[in-house]
Amino acid sequence: MKTGMRKMIRQSLEVVDFERINKIPAIRGLKECHQEIMPGYRNVWYEYVPKSYDKSQRVPLVVQLHGGGNDGKRWAELTIWHELAEKEGFIVIYPNSPEYGLWPCEEEDINYLYDLIVCIKKKYSIDETRVYMQGMSNGDMMTLAFSMRYPEVLAGAAYITGPSSEEIIDDDRPTGALPILQMRGELDINWKLTREMVDVYENRYVINDFNRKIWEDVNGTEGTVPQLAIDGKDNYLYYKGSKATIVNWEVQGMGHREPVYSAQVVWDRMYRGCRRENGKLMIDQEIDENKADKDIVVIAAGANKAYSGGEIIHINEMKLSSVRIMVPADAWHFCPVKLDEMCETEVMCVPAEFFEKVYHAKLEYMDAGEKAVLTLEDKRVVTLMADSLLIQVDGKYLAMQKPCLQRCGIFYIPVAEFCRILLHKQISMADDVMCICEHYAVLGRYTARVMRELLGGVMRPRVGQAEWRMGDGK
Repeated sequence: MKTGMRKMIRQSLEVVDFERINKIPAIRGLKECHQEIMPGYRNVWYEYVPKSYDKSQRVPLVVQLHGGGNDGKRWAELTIWHELAEKEGFIVIYPNSPEYGLWPCEEEDINYLYDLIVCIKKKYSIDETRVYMQGMSNGDMMTLAFSMRYPEVLAGAAYITGPSSEEIIDDDRPTGALPILQMRGELDINWKLTREMVDVYENRYVINDFNRKIWEDVNGTEGTVPQLAIDGKDNYLYYKGSKATIVNWEVQGMGHREPVYSAQVVWDRMYRGCRRENGKLMIDQEIDENKADKDIVVIAAGANKAYSGGEIIHINEMKLSSVRIMVPADAWHFCPVKLDEMCETEVMCVPAEFFEKVYHAKLEYMDAGEKAVLTLEDKRVVTLMADSLLIQVDGKYLAMQKPCLQRCGIFYIPVAEFCRILLHKQISMADDVMCICEHYAVLGRYTARVMRELLGGVMRPRVGQAEWRMGDGK
């Protein structure tokens, strides 16, 4: 019997239903409210009022909209807005949609939310300069519909993983400026997928682009260079407009979900710094998080520019001197199994001038361009030879796994390996775009798409298809 028990204890695999696990601090004090807001309807919503509430003091209001197939109460139990409300001293409400579990995003729904906000303002001492709205999925679509029609009611809005397609929005456009935050999951691709699609990401990513660009004109962000910050798997693109800001937040590796910590991000990166006084948008405080990480450098295949610390830098004056991906020849080898050994893998290379322009190294060429000498900022002298794995650092030999190359008068250096070995940088890649930085940062595919467009790079066609679940996509 003891032997059998020991076997059970040592078992290393366990099946876990991760889909159902998302425990948050218990929500106590949530109040269900009913009133006829829409003529002929018994409207229902849920309120969380912090213990610190004092009617003599005006407090902000957050309107949180549930996703499709849900309701206000169940959604309240999936977020931490109540925790922030208690900590920051604001009121949060969770309305039920007038339709059963669905926001049709029509005129009736827009007017319902408008009238509900008016109702809450009469009921509580609300700071009318600080009213915010946020929704997930179908609630994202409803938040967009409301904020395009009544931006003047809000001081900020957040849209979580449910962008609206152009065919759904039709000709509607924002009627005024509004600070907005758009959260997107890198793997949120559930939009009209078929097995024949070459790129399962494209449809949703096009919709993401559209949802950001419809605000560019009214917010005054068109043509601005976004400020990129990456915190682990959280990718943030901050567009500072002449009238209002846009924050694009992508979570690498996440699909159609609301991050359990999203309320904290939305509050920190948008709501706590924004108010609207007498119709004018005001910034109470500059939000430090919404600044470019100074250590981040981004390059894209086919581009002769680099993104560095919030600015665009030309790598080389030569028109064809761009970032290139070198692919190994399909050569015979005595080993019949391909194991992605060093000679069997591709590599992204940059012109040597990249290190001069971005990392302020001093560059000299010797031997008709066959040798490049880089003097780094810390005074180390690195000598590199074309068609060789060998490098010299202050006279001592080291080797990289990929050679430097000279092609058409351009000296190419394998960028990731050089940066890891000599500059001690971290590297992340997504769709032929590379992020180089000093801290843990994982580049998301959609962020890579935005940066590629900014730099003028190209992406190779995707290889392979996503795995289809049994019974889906028929």
